Amino acid sequence: MKYFLLFCFVILAALLAEASFTFNENCKQAYTDVMCLRFKDAENRIRTEQKLNPANALPALIENYIGFLKVMLGEEEGDFIRLKENKDIRLQKLALNGKESPWYLYSQSVIYLQSGMARIKFGEYVNAGLDINRAYRLLVENERKFPDFVMNKAGLGILHSLIGTVPDKYRWAVRSLNFEGTIPQGNAEIKEAYRLVSLDPQLSFLLPETAFLLTFVTLNLSADVPAALALAEKFKETPLAPFINDSPLITYALATIYSRAGENDKTIRLLTDRPRSPELYPFYYLDYMLGVARLNRLDKDACYPLLNFLGNFKGKNYIRSAYMHLAWYYLIQNNLQQYNYYVERINLRGNDQVDNDLEALKFAAKKTKPELVLLKARLLFDGGYYERALSELAGYSSADVKNNLELTYRLARIYHKQGKPDEAIGYYNATIQRGEKLPYYYAANSALQLGLMYEKRKEYIQARKSFSKVLDMDFDEYEFSIKNKAQAGLNRIEGF
Repeated sequence: MKYFLLFCFVILAALLAEASFTFNENCKQAYTDVMCLRFKDAENRIRTEQKLNPANALPALIENYIGFLKVMLGEEEGDFIRLKENKDIRLQKLALNGKESPWYLYSQSVIYLQSGMARIKFGEYVNAGLDINRAYRLLVENERKFPDFVMNKAGLGILHSLIGTVPDKYRWAVRSLNFEGTIPQGNAEIKEAYRLVSLDPQLSFLLPETAFLLTFVTLNLSADVPAALALAEKFKETPLAPFINDSPLITYALATIYSRAGENDKTIRLLTDRPRSPELYPFYYLDYMLGVARLNRLDKDACYPLLNFLGNFKGKNYIRSAYMHLAWYYLIQNNLQQYNYYVERINLRGNDQVDNDLEALKFAAKKTKPELVLLKARLLFDGGYYERALSELAGYSSADVKNNLELTYRLARIYHKQGKPDEAIGYYNATIQRGEKLPYYYAANSALQLGLMYEKRKEYIQARKSFSKVLDMDFDEYEFSIKNKAQAGLNRIEGF
């Protein structure tokens, strides 16, 4: 027996000594399966790869992608615990050998970065910071050793962009860690990564990931909705096109762009026709998105996707918001019994981590029904139905301070989206003047929108004043999101 064990040990040592990072066709297909949420298929390919090429370290990276996406999409604590338990095991596998490969340090950085992002979702902020710091260090070192490695640009691009959104009062922490980066820098790096991947057929398996990162930075950090919309349309004519109908992650990215751009009909069509199969890991948030989009069009069937989301999703985020949207739906249908039922449900289940859920909690606490005209106008505006929204507001007036402020704000937003800047600026300024001392978000978002308008015009002094005004305001709705966007705006125009 002891000779048999010695023999096994020698064989194992030989295999470990030859550990490598080989993205063969089997691994590429497993990677593609993960990005399309075909986790079972990916796991089968990983097992096959481990049998055929036990020295290949990449299956550990692909396994972590599966665990990470389960945490981010499903938000179940059991998946989060398993991801943490497997972190060190996978890092050990990836660090055994293969230092001559650019995937050696990069794959380890991905494990740390994914761990950090998962920890943020579950409120472990200190350990999340440590993980993200480690990921950044590994990427910087890998960029030094392998400057031509395309995925360095993607990884550093997202980190540099996120660093660029850090508020001034926390910049000391970033500087103490020697973090550096700006949103334009990160955006340029991710653009270059996507361009290089698009040009090389051998790297096509990386298209969904780099495209997803590019849309995220362009839409959420650069706040360039037209550029994001142009990307969405361009994707249909690139090698990414097959993934549009195959990957729920790409569906999510494009639907988010169409929604922010006021292309609500496209949002509904994309989400309705999205890939559905028992073989896919469920992405129930897309049902939430579809329900909200249908409600924005005031559809009679808007309740069904929201009910499906609530009936199946086991996470905590967007639950309260879904209840709020159902309450609005039944208010519009003049069903006050169901309206009151879903308002009461807001306090019973869900989280308070995202702005949408915080809004729902504050809505339920007010115990007053929203003004139906203003509610319909808001929903229609969110869907990009600007003429219909104006029709709802025609002739409306109110003696209530909040309702009157919201009316001014809604008109500003509509005229802004209709390309009528003079009218929009007038209503934005009126909203700020009337509401900057009130706790509502209307004045703060008006200042943010003015900042974005001035930035687009390259009127940077005015843009800086508007963004700074946002940070000086006290309000209790969408505060994190609005102030984060204002800080990102200040960071973008720094030096102009």
